[in-house]
Amino acid sequence: MTRKLDSRHGIPDGGPLSGAAWSPSNPPPLYNPAFEHDGCGTGFIARIDGERTHGIVELAVRSVANLTHRGAVSADAASGDGAGVTIQVPKELLAEDAAGMGMEEGDLSGLALAMVFLPKEKKMRDRARAILHAAADRTGIVALGWRVVPTDRSVLGASALQSLPGIEQLFIERPSGMSSPEFDRALYLARMRAESGYREEGIDCYIVSMSARTVVYKGLMVATDLARFFPDLEDDRTVSAIALFHQRFATNTLATWRLAQPFRLIAYNGEINTLLGNRNWMSAREPELTSSFWGDQLEDLIPVIHPIGSDTASLDEAFELLMTSGRG
Repeated sequence: MTRKLDSRHGIPDGGPLSGAAWSPSNPPPLYNPAFEHDGCGTGFIARIDGERTHGIVELAVRSVANLTHRGAVSADAASGDGAGVTIQVPKELLAEDAAGMGMEEGDLSGLALAMVFLPKEKKMRDRARAILHAAADRTGIVALGWRVVPTDRSVLGASALQSLPGIEQLFIERPSGMSSPEFDRALYLARMRAESGYREEGIDCYIVSMSARTVVYKGLMVATDLARFFPDLEDDRTVSAIALFHQRFATNTLATWRLAQPFRLIAYNGEINTLLGNRNWMSAREPELTSSFWGDQLEDLIPVIHPIGSDTASLDEAFELLMTSGRG
């Protein structure tokens, strides 16, 4: 039996995500009731054919809004404790800016994007940008320029607004002759070097994501206002074949912009036991780490886990090391 695909979302008409009625006697493709379970607070959407569409982004935004019951709201009724989505880098949206920075307009395959929460204090922002630029240069990748991410501050509550960072994106170009896996590792190394510089100088700057593949849009807005705060998510040129979405109720950390989810690779809703033990084991193993991928550069990746973070943030940091070191 064949089934027509919804032209906007690329999912079967009559499936649960299309909005049309369906029944156990007329299930969507690949559905098996034996695997029915709750995934409270987080979810993932993907097109099987890999085509990037704005419909997937729309579904992710709608889905995270439908998880409002999993989030917490401040007394101001407009500050959430974290909501966000991870999508593929929207190169169609960024093409004009990239061309203005010197990239070939017809070839954005070598474009990477760093989403950055810059210091709240404007006088520190120039220094934060310079540290990331220097880390990119040292690692052999090309930092092209910055884009101020469009935002609508009016949707934020007083608590979220008070701690609102500067939100900008650094455009980075893959050098000629560097493979995609090498570029992934260079981006990770540059980010870790920049973070070391921020710690040394006491600069409150957080690199939300830095990748040629994905970008994270997240913050302390109420989930229903995520796309209003980030107009990029409502732009038809923002297309993706995958989307990870998350809304959280903070259980062991105070809500901050940097601890909103998703993180760079994962999103998780729950508590990870033996958190202190896991962090201590990772710290104890750092002197013994070796890698043919990194060689002498491995010392720039330590510490792998930063103690001021959530349990999921720590898991994300360890997972990212494994992924970029050839284990993924």
